[in-house]
Amino acid sequence: MQLAGNSKEKCSSKRLVTTVQVVAKSEKGLVRKTNEDRFLATESLLAVADGMGGHLAGDVAAQIAIEKLSEFTAEGDVLSNLKALFLLTNRTIFEQGKYNKEQEGMGTTLTVCCVQGSKGYFGHVGDSRAYLVRDGQVRQLTQDHSYVNQLVVLGTLSQEEAKNHPQRNVLLRALGAQEDIEVDLFEVDFQPGDIVLLATDGLVTDLDKEVLEEILLSEISLEEMADRLLEAALASGGRDNVTVVLGQV
Repeated sequence: MQLAGNSKEKCSSKRLVTTVQVVAKSEKGLVRKTNEDRFLATESLLAVADGMGGHLAGDVAAQIAIEKLSEFTAEGDVLSNLKALFLLTNRTIFEQGKYNKEQEGMGTTLTVCCVQGSKGYFGHVGDSRAYLVRDGQVRQLTQDHSYVNQLVVLGTLSQEEAKNHPQRNVLLRALGAQEDIEVDLFEVDFQPGDIVLLATDGLVTDLDKEVLEEILLSEISLEEMADRLLEAALASGGRDNVTVVLGQV
C-alpha cells in the first residue's frame, strides 16, 4: 500500500476557505503483476490515473499525467485551466507513444478535483470515478467513458450485465489514445462534512454498489474507510489495480 500525506500544492493562489483532510492508498490487486495506477493527494488537489498499454507503458502514461498535474497552478478560470492541462497531457502522451515503439498505444484515465475556496473543480477522462458523500447519500459525479457504460445509458445493457461483459475494459476516451480528446468539466459547491472519493475502476469492477455505499456512509475515520474500501475490493476478486483518494471537508 502507498499513503500520501498533505504536501503543499500550487493549485490555488488564494487563501483556502475550505480545509480538506486527505488519505490515499493503492494496491496492485490479486491478479496483476504490476500497479499501473498513480495518484496525487494534497489538501487542494486530488487525482487518480489508471494507465493502460503493453510493455508497462501504462505506468508511463499514468506517471506523465500525474507529473503534469503536479505543476498545475489554478489562477483565473480554473475549469479552463484544467481543460488546458488535460489537452496538454493528452498531446504529450500521444506524441511519446507515437515515436516510441514500446510505448505505442499507451494511455491513461485521469480524474481530478481541485479545491479552491469552497468549491471543487473537476476534470475527467476515462472510467475512473468521482463520488460525493453528503447527508447520508452517495452520488457518482462522473460518467464512465467506456463501451459498456454507453450501452447501459442507451438501455441495451443492464448494470449487472455490464459487470461481466467481455468488453467491459474497452474505453471510448483515454488520455494519449488519440490526438484530440474531449474532457468532462464541472464544479461542486462543498458543504462541511462532504467526502469526495476518487477511485480507479479496480474499486468498482467487482464490488457491489451496496457494499461501497455502506463503507462510505460508515462513521469511521478516512484512514479506516480507505482500508475497508481496498479490503472489500480484494475480497471481491481483486482482478485489477485499485486506488482510492479520499478527501473530507
